Amino acid sequence: MEPKKEERKRAIRACDRCRKVKEKCEGGLPCRRCSYYRHVCEFSAAEDKARARRTRISKAYVAELTRRTLYMERILSKKWPGISLETESLRVTAESLDEGGERGCLDTVVGDSLDEDEDEGELSLEEECTLDPVQDNVTRDYSGEFSYWNFSMRVKRHLDDRMSSTMQPTQVSGYWRAEQLRSGLSNLSAAISCCPPRHIADFLVSIFFKHAQTSYFLVDETWFRARMELLYTDAAQLNPRDASSIAVILAVLAIGTQYAYLDSPQRTVRMKSGLAFSEDELGTMFYQQAIKLLPEIIELSSLESVQACLLVGVYTLPLDASGLSYIYLNLALRLAVQNGMHRRYTGTELSNTIIETRNRVWWSTYALERKINILHGRPLSILRRDVDADTPANIPELNQCVGQMNTSIQLVHYLEAFLNEMTSLRTKQIKNILSNITSTKESLTSWWASLPSTQLSPDRSTMHLQLEYCLVRLFIGRPFLLTRHTAEMDSPPAPASSPSSSSAKRPSQRNALIQDCIDAALEALDICHSLRDGPGLARASYVEYSACRASLLVLIAYAIQTGSDAYRACLSRGMGMICEMSCAGDSARSEVSLIESLEGALSRLHHAEGAGEGESKNTYDSFKHWERVWTEESSRPAEELNLARVFDSDLSFLNFPDGDFLSV
Repeated sequence: MEPKKEERKRAIRACDRCRKVKEKCEGGLPCRRCSYYRHVCEFSAAEDKARARRTRISKAYVAELTRRTLYMERILSKKWPGISLETESLRVTAESLDEGGERGCLDTVVGDSLDEDEDEGELSLEEECTLDPVQDNVTRDYSGEFSYWNFSMRVKRHLDDRMSSTMQPTQVSGYWRAEQLRSGLSNLSAAISCCPPRHIADFLVSIFFKHAQTSYFLVDETWFRARMELLYTDAAQLNPRDASSIAVILAVLAIGTQYAYLDSPQRTVRMKSGLAFSEDELGTMFYQQAIKLLPEIIELSSLESVQACLLVGVYTLPLDASGLSYIYLNLALRLAVQNGMHRRYTGTELSNTIIETRNRVWWSTYALERKINILHGRPLSILRRDVDADTPANIPELNQCVGQMNTSIQLVHYLEAFLNEMTSLRTKQIKNILSNITSTKESLTSWWASLPSTQLSPDRSTMHLQLEYCLVRLFIGRPFLLTRHTAEMDSPPAPASSPSSSSAKRPSQRNALIQDCIDAALEALDICHSLRDGPGLARASYVEYSACRASLLVLIAYAIQTGSDAYRACLSRGMGMICEMSCAGDSARSEVSLIESLEGALSRLHHAEGAGEGESKNTYDSFKHWERVWTEESSRPAEELNLARVFDSDLSFLNFPDGDFLSV
């Protein structure tokens, strides 16, 4: 007779482990299955769920959770800019973290289907990025952790490990460049032939390092003068691989022509006269010869290639910041990524000078390109979490001090943080965003106040830093200038000169941001005026022109919203300075003409309101005012005249939708 099989009973309540894998549980502690697989047998889940159902959630607890969530979102946005705060995205991110040896990112793919007996140590990833040399010992080719090349090399390493010591290791060819696409020596010869006489080149180079290279590191002066010496003494040694260096020299010469007038005794008279600068034609010639070498520059993808595109982007900043310059700076950033300059270098083949030069060029490219993207409404080109390159540091081999450069980089980081907050205005409550912006603004103010006084000396580079600080503050407050009034928003703040402002109640967060924006505009115009009276306004300086332009737009918007004429003198002074700088190119002249149209329409608006209130005016003064307005309109092109008349007639600019002011 066969022995009777032991019947397995099913427990009333399964343990956590059996419930998870959907197996029958026989009960007991531990149950049979957990005992066999040596798992911890627990029955906590059901009790926790039952207790949760019995627990009544109070309103105070919900409010506490809400506040905690908002704080966590702020921390996440600060630590990982660009992270999505959608629930599903947060779930995937949370499950991808490996905490305490628990199942990490693979759970998001295979979930609970992983075998309980799987050795999780075997699932650890060994991927890491590589920076392999190309042609010389300076140019590198970057491959990310999960690229095809890295996986191929991992397969090769495993194959070599399995081979015996007597077997020949697998030989593979390194990185290559598409040299067959080069255009030959013709473009290089043409570029060399257009270089000016040596004493003229030395003058333009000295102008570049004196006026153009301020906060950022564009090129090392010692290296540059050595390359220029080779160009003028032994040009026969140059070959197509030197195309990037030749383009760097031409771009520096082109930028030098933009600032050459600053060494002229007649610079003030010339700027005020509005006459065209004949040296611009020389700059255009140098630029055109430099960009003819772009195929070689891109194919080489060297450190000098990055510098060449960066310098061309700097040259085109005053000509077309949101167009040509944006493209060249983006190209420089892409070449830098291909060179692996955005990652921390841990090898031993490169010298300290080359490593530091790579870091400085990377952060200069990153900061300039980031600033243009944010201020001109372009998408960000690279996530900040993908960058771990060391920040610039002072070394004896490179003369330029990096203190001001690191300050400018930090200002760009703050600018990006404010952008992340303000883009949330579309989907979240404005009060919460205002609190976050105000908190970050306080952090910015404290950080700026803590800077050493050595960084605030009265020179052009320091004034540029101060203008960048003003630009960040202008960026924060200007979205709130033309928003419609709601019940939860107070009226715009009164001017600082108002007699009742001292006794007024503490302004709301929105009004405080607006008032600081106005203060930043006034400070920026004062700094530009100091530059005008001192070393001179640089018509090719993007930060000087942008600060003046943004300040004027903010003051005009404030006057439109409040009907105040308190800053008329500041507007008049700022219009004079920006008109002087508008001779940099057609793009600047077009932007300035729009500002002039807005300012003229605002003047006529205030004049009409004053007449409507019955203000008494001298008849001759009224006649001269009409004469001035008629003269201004007669000197404008037809399309600008029509624009001004539209503004004067229906005043449609008073009803800009929220956020439209950002794109003006």
